[in-house]
Amino acid sequence: MANVWVVDSNCFIHIGSMAREGFLDDLNKVLKSSETSLYVTPGVHDEVRTVRFQRWKGQPNLLEKMQNTLVTVSVDEAEVRALARHIGEKASPQDVDLSLMILGSKLAHEGNKVTLVSDDYKMTTTGEKANLNFETCPPSTFLQRLANMGSKSQSSRFRSLSRRVRAAEMRYAISRAGQYDIQSKLTWMVDSLISSKPAFSEDREELSQSDEAKLVSALIRSIRGERVKKSMLTKLGNLPDVCKPVSKLDEHLAKLASTGSSDDIMQSYEQTSDLLGEILEVVGIGLSPMNEELAEIAHRAMSGSIYRIESALGMLAKLSGDMRLSRLHLSRALSSATLISDTGAEMRAMHQLGLLALASGNWNRASKLFESADRQAQAISANRIANLVLASIARHIDGDEKLSKSHLDAANKIVLSDKNEAAEILSALGSSLLAIDCPGLAIEVLDEAMECAIESEQIEVLESLADTILLANTAMTEKEQIQYEGLRQLLDTLNSVPDEVSEEFESTISDIDRKTEELSKPLDETWSDWQDANKLIPDNSSLTVLRIDEDESGRALIVSHHPEIGSLGLWMPDGGIQAAPGNKIQIHNSRIKVAPPTEKLQEMHNIRGIVGIENQDAISFIADTDQILDDEIE
Repeated sequence: MANVWVVDSNCFIHIGSMAREGFLDDLNKVLKSSETSLYVTPGVHDEVRTVRFQRWKGQPNLLEKMQNTLVTVSVDEAEVRALARHIGEKASPQDVDLSLMILGSKLAHEGNKVTLVSDDYKMTTTGEKANLNFETCPPSTFLQRLANMGSKSQSSRFRSLSRRVRAAEMRYAISRAGQYDIQSKLTWMVDSLISSKPAFSEDREELSQSDEAKLVSALIRSIRGERVKKSMLTKLGNLPDVCKPVSKLDEHLAKLASTGSSDDIMQSYEQTSDLLGEILEVVGIGLSPMNEELAEIAHRAMSGSIYRIESALGMLAKLSGDMRLSRLHLSRALSSATLISDTGAEMRAMHQLGLLALASGNWNRASKLFESADRQAQAISANRIANLVLASIARHIDGDEKLSKSHLDAANKIVLSDKNEAAEILSALGSSLLAIDCPGLAIEVLDEAMECAIESEQIEVLESLADTILLANTAMTEKEQIQYEGLRQLLDTLNSVPDEVSEEFESTISDIDRKTEELSKPLDETWSDWQDANKLIPDNSSLTVLRIDEDESGRALIVSHHPEIGSLGLWMPDGGIQAAPGNKIQIHNSRIKVAPPTEKLQEMHNIRGIVGIENQDAISFIADTDQILDDEIE
C-alpha cells in the first residue's frame, strides 16, 4: 500500500514563510526514498499563487519552485457540490477543501494510505463523518513525519521547521479561543504529535550550533537576568526588553509553590491565568511590529516559561476538580514543550494527560499517552516504571493482553534492579491514581509498592503506605472491584518476593483489611440537633476528599476520609463545590448534624454517616501546591 499526501494551501503558506533554502532538496530526496508523493488540486494553485519563499535569496515564487514536486489532479465541480450536500451546507468546508477531501477519498479507494495535511480541523471532523477513508494531520506533524523518514541531517532540519510551524499553529488556535471551543482541535493536534514523534535526541547538538538556536539561548539567558554577550544583544535588538515580562511567570510559580498549600485553589488558578493573559498581551503588542523570524525566536525562547505556567494551570484546574480545563492546559503545555526540544517536559505533560485519560475511562488514549511518555523516558534515561505500569494497566483493561504483559515484563526488570526506588515510585503512583478517583487501580499499585518497601526495609515508606492503602480501601466501590477483576493476577508479575516477605506482606494487608472493616460500620452515635464539629472530628485534624457526587439538582455529597473515623459523607445542598480527590477539608467554627447513611449510600461509598454543616462557608478545601511546579524549573 502506497503512502501519499494530499496537501492543503495553509501548509504551503507555512512553508513559504518559514522554510530555509535547501528545504526543497530535502523534501524531494525524502519523497523519492520513501516512494511517496504530494497531491493537490487546481484550487490550491489559485490560493498559493502569490506565496513566496520569504527566507530564500530573492524570495522566489513557491508554486514555480515546487511545480515538479506536486501532483495536481482536477476534481469535478459536481462531485464538490454533492459532497457539500452530503455534509450539509452549513457544516461544509470551502470548495477547495472539499476538492482535496474528494481527491483524498479517491486515492484511498485506489488502495493508497492517504493523509490529508491541513490545520483546518473542520476537514478532519467532516471527513470522518462522511467516511472518506483518509487520516488527517496538521502541517507541523507532516513535517515531523518527513523528519522520521529522512537522514540524520535532513531529520534535524525538518524537525526544526516542524517546531516553528507548530508554534504558529498554536498561536492561531489560541487566538481563536474566544470564537470556538479549541479543546477538540488541541486534542487532535496533540494526538497527531504523539503518533508521529519518536523520542529523538540526536539532533540537539547539531541544532544547538545553529545561529537561530544561539539567539534563542541568548534571549533565554537575558530573560532570566543573566549576562549576554554584546554581539548577541545587538542581534536580538529589542527582543530582551519585549520578552522580559515573561520572567514574572516563573517568579509567580515559585511564590505559589513556596506556600506549600492553598485554601482557595480557584483563586490561585484565576490569579495565574490573569497573569499569563496580561503578559502574553504585553509581549504580543511588542512583537507585532517585528518580522516573523525575530518573533519566532521570541516564541521559542518564551516557550519554556509558557510550558511551566500551562502545566501549573493544568494542575491547578485538576486540584479544583475541573478535568476538562486541566486537559486543555496540559495539551497546551505539551505543545510548548515540543518547541523547546525538552523531552523531559514532553514526558511529564504526556504522563499527566494519560492520568486524565484514565480518569475518563479512555483506556486506548491513556495507553498511547503512557507509551509515548515511556519512549521519552528512555531517551533521557529517566525511570520508566510509572509509565510502563500505567500503560500495562490501560492495555489490560482495553483487552490487549499481549501488549499489557510486554509493558509489565519491562517494568519488572527495572523493579528488580532497585526495590528501594521502585517502592517510592509505585507509592507516588498510587497516590496519583487516588487523586483522579481511581482507588481500585491505586490499591493494586500500592500493594506492589508495599512488597518492595518490605523487601528494602523502608519503615517510613511502609507506615505511609499503610495509611494510603487504608484510604484507598475505604474509597473503593463495588463497581471498581468488578471492573478491575483480573488486574491483581497481572500485577503480581511486577515483583517477585521470597516467602518470608510474602508472609509479612499478607500479615500487613490483613491488619489493614481488619481496620477497613471496622471503619466501614455505621457510626455508633448520630444526632439530629446542631453540635460542635469537634464532637465528631477532632480539632486540628482534617478530612481527605475521596470523590464528589453531585445529583441533577447540583446538590453535592462529598465523600471524605478520616484516618481514625473512616469515610463520611458531607452533605452540601447548595452545591458549587470546587474540589478534587486528595484535597484536605477543614471545618472552622461551625456546628454539625450527623445522620446514619442510607443503605444505598453505604453500599455505594462505604460511608459511616452523613454530616450536615450549619455554615457551608466554614468549610475550607486545601490543596497541595508544591506539585504544580515543574521539576525542571530553574
